[in-house]
Amino acid sequence: FFSTDRFKDFGAVVVTPRNYYRLMQTGQNALLFPGGVKEVFHGKDEAYKLIWPENVDFVRTAARFNATIVPISALGAADSVNILIDGPEILKLPFGIGERAANSSANIVSARFNQNNTDELFQPPFALPKGLPARHYFVFGEAISTDHIDPKDKDGCAKLYKAVQDEMNRGFDDVLHARKEDPFADTARRIAYEQLAGRAAPTFPVELLNRKKV
Repeated sequence: FFSTDRFKDFGAVVVTPRNYYRLMQTGQNALLFPGGVKEVFHGKDEAYKLIWPENVDFVRTAARFNATIVPISALGAADSVNILIDGPEILKLPFGIGERAANSSANIVSARFNQNNTDELFQPPFALPKGLPARHYFVFGEAISTDHIDPKDKDGCAKLYKAVQDEMNRGFDDVLHARKEDPFADTARRIAYEQLAGRAAPTFPVELLNRKKV
């Protein structure tokens, strides 16, 4: 497990409106995870599904400073494990196991300023690895400008928020379709190729992405 100081070594900051505001105000690049712990500790049937809050404040702040939003869709981690017990189910386990898990989760301070510790469940699911890890794919979506958005326009910010989500989901859908054509999706085969060839194994043709664009 990483300590708080170790996260800071990688440039992580506490998720607060003030910190995010300052990052945007000073023109910093920020990697934001709107889904937070709910997406990280997703359930059995929630792989590659966005679990974002209804609050659109991150878009409003980005618009205030004319920041550009670049959606990034990442796939592979959920295919590397078998989730046997979801986090909420662990809290119901007998013999004090669930109670200890609930107490442990409650002792972790929520990253969101407008939620208390009980609103976010810091309990990972019980999962076992599927042998070798699956290949990971990272897709950078179309950059979305906020220059035309008034941060005080609630409807405009909501539409932009939805556009970011749509671009994220398009990235998921594209890779889920395109990776079927990856000749080295199998990890063992990919490792063998890379050891023999001395270079990274190729993947599917990039033309298979952005299928929904005209």
